[in-house]
Amino acid sequence: MHRLPLECFAQLSTGGGDSETLALLRHAQKSKRFVLIRMVLEAIAADPAAMGPLPSVHAAWKLLSRVQYENPGAFDRVLMHPSTGVWAAHVLRRLRGVRTSDVPLWTEAGYFHTLAAAAAVRADVEFHIQVPVPGGGALHLPSLGTARLPRTGADTTRPYVATLRGTGRGAGGVAVVSSWGACVLLPESLESPTDGWRPLPRVEAVQGGHCLRLVLDDTDPYASFVAGREPVPQTTQSRNRWQALTEQAWETLVRSQPGTAGALAEAIRSLVPLEAVMSGEPYSVTSPESFGSAMMQLPLDATTLAVSLVHEFQHIKLGALLDMVTLSREAEGALHYAPWRLDPRPVSGLLQGAYAYLGIVDFWRRFHPTASGQDALRARFAYALWRRSTLAVLDDLLASGELTELGTLFVTTMRESLVRWHQEELPARVEADAALVAADHLGMWRLRNGRPSRSDVGPLAECWKHGVRTRRPEVGGPVVRADVLPREKAVRSELVRLRWEDPQRLVWSRRHPDSLGATSADIALLDGDFDTALRDYRRQVMARPEESSPWIGLGLAAEGRGDTSAAAALLGRPELVRAVYLLLADQGTSADPFALAGWIGGPHPQEAVTMSPPRLR
Repeated sequence: MHRLPLECFAQLSTGGGDSETLALLRHAQKSKRFVLIRMVLEAIAADPAAMGPLPSVHAAWKLLSRVQYENPGAFDRVLMHPSTGVWAAHVLRRLRGVRTSDVPLWTEAGYFHTLAAAAAVRADVEFHIQVPVPGGGALHLPSLGTARLPRTGADTTRPYVATLRGTGRGAGGVAVVSSWGACVLLPESLESPTDGWRPLPRVEAVQGGHCLRLVLDDTDPYASFVAGREPVPQTTQSRNRWQALTEQAWETLVRSQPGTAGALAEAIRSLVPLEAVMSGEPYSVTSPESFGSAMMQLPLDATTLAVSLVHEFQHIKLGALLDMVTLSREAEGALHYAPWRLDPRPVSGLLQGAYAYLGIVDFWRRFHPTASGQDALRARFAYALWRRSTLAVLDDLLASGELTELGTLFVTTMRESLVRWHQEELPARVEADAALVAADHLGMWRLRNGRPSRSDVGPLAECWKHGVRTRRPEVGGPVVRADVLPREKAVRSELVRLRWEDPQRLVWSRRHPDSLGATSADIALLDGDFDTALRDYRRQVMARPEESSPWIGLGLAAEGRGDTSAAAALLGRPELVRAVYLLLADQGTSADPFALAGWIGGPHPQEAVTMSPPRLR
């Protein structure tokens, strides 16, 4: 049984975690791996035919056990290599019949032998074992690299069996021999490439006594844990790009938050490199099955890489913690708004995102005072935006009723940090733009995922149609469903972001608004000309009421002008306002969308529409 002291739990709830805490998390993950491996062993043993032409799985287990006894460090390196967890979970699902694959089962079940071989190579012990080689003639040894056997006229498009022999104790090295006699000798230094051996590429950065060492796990067949996202084999050029950005990102992290940097280096051991990002934010993701690793696109700049590393570090910590404690219990059908997503999320996903962004907010908080020039502008805006949005999410979590007692304590401590950070002053213009982008995203999310009840829309339309404006029927909350409407681009938020992230591009975009699809209303809103923006958005709504963006733009302009009733409805319940407007149009009744919103959001005997309900269902 694993125990986590309360002080370690408290550290994690603030977004931190020292070496002792991370060691406890890692130790628990090691036990999890042991259990997974044992479950795979028992599942294969129960179905010996799963091994195909390979020897019994017990031969691999015997070799692993010997390595563990003679060289525990080598055993741990392979056991805790991230892809080991991905493979074990995957093959266990196949063996239990809950996952299918076109890959022959014996090659996947036989990867057990490959793990044992990799551990034996690392331990430099004498051994002899047969392993599966997938089609293509490349044998990957997890955590080490890839051996490519010569074809010599043989058909290597199909899986086959190869033999690994190790003489041990540096007495001749390791040989990989194919079933037709082709042979590759592994070099004495496994980090040195040869004609038949390609070691895993690595990047390393040292700054202020802190060292970050990362494996770029680009050829392991089980490195990826997301369907459709495969690692990209690194060239010298791409590896050098990773090296340069990692050095710069590490310098930023160590300079601004050395404590976080030191802990991050202990937790993240490998990256699965994806296609480099060409524009926008890079994609990155972690998995509880792949402790210590993250799949990541090569970003455009070092600061973004630093943010991505912090982001995934947070997920790694929380994922490991959730294997030890329960922080939430999902209510059936309950979905929540996440300001970093376009789709509604269950409470578990919301908690994961909030914890990741707690770390991101802390990064921007520590980075912006030390940054200069454009980096400082970008950092202040990001800090203002995400501390605002993350605090709102934490409030939603606490109001959800889906947190356990420990979960409530965890989120409450997170919130206390955000509240303290909110007391730090930022320029008014930064705060205003952050508020606009946050409101824009929430409004677009409501329109896209919210569906008002027909029992609410009809009575409101009837009252408007018959001129009954002194009262408004009471309405309920919307039903939230993912992707009720197609996604639309909120160009105005992109323009506002450019003001802080890339002013030169903003200048160009103002001259060429069609390049982004910006309208005159978007430009007016950017400039603070709310009267013009309101007039132009109103025209857009009346011309194209089925589109989402003009409705939210109208609400933002109303808020800028101080028209609180219209803004409350257009930003707080836009799906309801639009549904009433469209129903009136279908019935042949004309309506001014701005006046209609002001009536729906205005004071009535019933409670007015609220701007930010804590949770939608």
